[in-house]
Amino acid sequence: MGLGATARRHLAGYRQQGLKVVGGAEIDYDRRREVQQEFDLPIIEADYRDLIRRPEVRIIDLTVPPIPDIRREVILFAARHRTALFVQKPLLPTLSEARELVEIAEDYDVPLMVNHSALFAPGFLAMAPYLEDPQYLGPIYYCQIEDRQWMDVSDHPWYGKGERWVMVNAAQHYLALARHWFGEAESIYALIDRDPSQKGVHGDTLGVATLRFYSGVQCVILVNWCHRGPRPNSPPREEVIIQGHRGCIVANHERVTVTTEAVVPGRFEPVVVGQWKPDSYGLAMVHFIDALEQGRPFWGEGRDHLKTLALAEAAYLSAEERRVVQLAELEG
Repeated sequence: MGLGATARRHLAGYRQQGLKVVGGAEIDYDRRREVQQEFDLPIIEADYRDLIRRPEVRIIDLTVPPIPDIRREVILFAARHRTALFVQKPLLPTLSEARELVEIAEDYDVPLMVNHSALFAPGFLAMAPYLEDPQYLGPIYYCQIEDRQWMDVSDHPWYGKGERWVMVNAAQHYLALARHWFGEAESIYALIDRDPSQKGVHGDTLGVATLRFYSGVQCVILVNWCHRGPRPNSPPREEVIIQGHRGCIVANHERVTVTTEAVVPGRFEPVVVGQWKPDSYGLAMVHFIDALEQGRPFWGEGRDHLKTLALAEAAYLSAEERRVVQLAELEG
């Protein structure tokens, strides 16, 4: 649903995985014809409802902007037609708005997965064995993630035009990764600001969040999209550092280096096959399909996404009130 730049990356990922894409829906005539030809889509519709009504449609990939009125309408229609939902993060920019959409899916007993694509980025997937086996790092106590670049989207029709931007969009990738790796967060303290020279960006352009997890890990997530200096750390050069008592991982979504004092001390690089774009999109959809067919849980389930979104919500509250926010304050 929606055939813009994000949808094209997803379609490329689906093609890599050999997935059957029934069709697409897009209100712009030129765009839908161009995408249909590029990806050989069997069906193309101007009205998303005409596509959802087709019996062969099992899942919709919702890539339209995270604007409440737009997403609520599509999700409600799809839920009424018992169509599974695969939605791009964030579900909506605020916790209360997103909770409403999760409740719609629950009311109709329709599976809802929010696509935190970073969880499926090949480099981050390759880290899993070394995080799960304590012989490599020992007890983990610290994580640092940095994405630093200049990103002025003043000319974009909707991206960056809401009151919230970096912390609820870009940082969502890394907040989801931190929860996936270390469990639930206990508290958060955040600094959030914006570069006033980016006239067409209305939300925050800089966010730093420090988190304490119940597992004992402390984490710093820094997303700076108003960095004017040299040596940017934008993807694929974002930097992830995870430290334990016996080792360390330094990584991005393409390359992983493990330094360890394990049985055989040393430094090595696990094999990483693929890139964040477009591989993670195809892998995320395969994960969702397999989970639905096997009746098992999936990453980014609606209620689970609300926990990740709550971290961003708590970050905005922390920055506004200049204090540490306990995640328990947002329960319910």
